[in-house]
Amino acid sequence: RHRARGDAEATVILFEKLLNTKDSEIVFNDFLKKSSKEATLPPHLPSSVFNAIPNAPGIYYFKNKKGKVIYVGKAKDLKKRVLGHFYNKTEKELNLCRETADIDFELSGSELIALLMEDAAIKHYFPEYNQASKRQPKAYAIFKYEDRHGVVHLAYNVLKLTPNPLLTFYNITDCRQFLEKLCTQFELCPKYCHLQEGVSHCSHFKIKTCHGVCQDLETVLSYNKRVSKALNYITEASQDVVLKEKGRHLDETGFVLIKNGVYLGYGFIEGSEQITNQDELEPFLIPQKDNVDIQKFLRRHIML
Repeated sequence: RHRARGDAEATVILFEKLLNTKDSEIVFNDFLKKSSKEATLPPHLPSSVFNAIPNAPGIYYFKNKKGKVIYVGKAKDLKKRVLGHFYNKTEKELNLCRETADIDFELSGSELIALLMEDAAIKHYFPEYNQASKRQPKAYAIFKYEDRHGVVHLAYNVLKLTPNPLLTFYNITDCRQFLEKLCTQFELCPKYCHLQEGVSHCSHFKIKTCHGVCQDLETVLSYNKRVSKALNYITEASQDVVLKEKGRHLDETGFVLIKNGVYLGYGFIEGSEQITNQDELEPFLIPQKDNVDIQKFLRRHIML
């Protein structure tokens, strides 16, 4: 029968039994702490699963009772990031935690490789709690042309309107910042890199390296030589690249491989292996598919 007095007496009896069990004081003290992880774990998630998650970079998979992946995330510190989900009280996070019955993870060694792993996992599983972008980002490209005075210009435009693109970006800010970097590094003119429009000569507030080609203080030949060096830099940057990253343990090195401007994947090499050239990396490569999002991530990482 549901009566207030009877329920209260039954609760007291149960509480006394719990207090008299072995290690009860330790358990109760842990549960009464506001920051106790036991008090915040999802109801269907065993504590042993959470305890197995390391404080290391990688990606994690939230799974429901049927073993279906419902969310994928990345982190510098897996355990800390996963615990953050349990403290978040937004409706989306509460629903995610209610459904979570298991958590799996993969170590990455570095943030960059974790990001690449996360992108591949989201595109493979399409988890319901991940908000995958459906909007195709607008692409921009850098190109070159020569004007009637023989000056070689570097310019940018929307990719589909760009003749013979040299380098593609998926954010106009990144595109302009890369041109600014070229201007500074190779002492080019902001006017002829189209960072300033409708001016007789440059007066860029950030870039002070122009030698005066826009004011006839430098010969076109001399200026174009530096443009040529910048073009070589662009070509090299968009071809074969090996990014060295931290491994998943101290005696391991991670790497990301880009060949002919195409992302091929990532991999890990034990310290005992002797690698002398790029071709020797391929047996250790975990192949991945290139896509717009990956190009955007890697372009920002390499160039900026």
